[in-house]
Amino acid sequence: MANKKFPKPFNEQNLSALLNEATAQDWFTRLQLIAMNIFEWKGLDEVFGYGASRMLEMSLFNFGRCAFYKDSEKGYLVLNANPSSTFNVYNLPTKLNLWSIGYNKQVDFNDCVYVQNNLLEYPTAKTLTLFAQRLYETERTMDVNRFGLKTPVLLEGDEKSMLTLKNIYMQYSGNMPVIFGRKNFNMTEKINSINTKVENLLSDLEDHKHDILNDCLTFLGINSANTDKKERMITDEVKSNDDFIRYCLDVFLKPRLDACKRLNEKYKLNIELKVNSDILKENNDLFMFGGDEVGEIYDNNQESDGQ
Repeated sequence: MANKKFPKPFNEQNLSALLNEATAQDWFTRLQLIAMNIFEWKGLDEVFGYGASRMLEMSLFNFGRCAFYKDSEKGYLVLNANPSSTFNVYNLPTKLNLWSIGYNKQVDFNDCVYVQNNLLEYPTAKTLTLFAQRLYETERTMDVNRFGLKTPVLLEGDEKSMLTLKNIYMQYSGNMPVIFGRKNFNMTEKINSINTKVENLLSDLEDHKHDILNDCLTFLGINSANTDKKERMITDEVKSNDDFIRYCLDVFLKPRLDACKRLNEKYKLNIELKVNSDILKENNDLFMFGGDEVGEIYDNNQESDGQ
């Protein structure tokens, strides 16, 4: 008879590992949701089917590239795209392997519309993994510091009293308002307490976490400058910061605009690409969208700069 596998008993070590994994995954998921919500593909789901815009941004996020393709049987599709082994003089693939769940097909490069996440086809996921790791480490450091402030003592005793010490500490750390003990157990003789004198670093760690998050949002092209910090910046500093954020957004925006233009030209469609004005509400001074096409706004800004 095969041995049954029972779950490991719950303890502080298991809890720590669980919280480590959950915190890291939570931060990565939060950042991924923000990254995938920056751009809006108006009319794409109506033509390509529900979920097409989500599939598009997921592919660009995870793989750095994808493709629009019109299949003779299935119609318009958004698919993952792997370059073939042969490339032209511009270092672009001559053929693409288009794939998804239940679909795999090799096509000529010119038979589809190739979409790049950026000019290097670098997946956003790789960079956000690094930011999520830094945020996770800071968050868990805050948890450790908070716990140290809550229980700033070490308990010392002989080996016989070890179980009692653990039970006392579990009650102490578990918010028990009263710790009970046997009448014949003299705690003053068998247990010593050591004050660890934990320093409160929560405020500094919170600021550090915000700095990491702001750097991440800047990378995505989102203006997240703190209001207090902005008030201390001179006009030239604010403009320089806004310009840099706009350049970061252009890294992802321009390849998508190019793909959207080629898609409409190839299949005679009217798909529009817009930047989500809600997620970029801090950028209102730069991007007064109001439903207008992004490309037009860029043209208007360039014309006004030249006047």
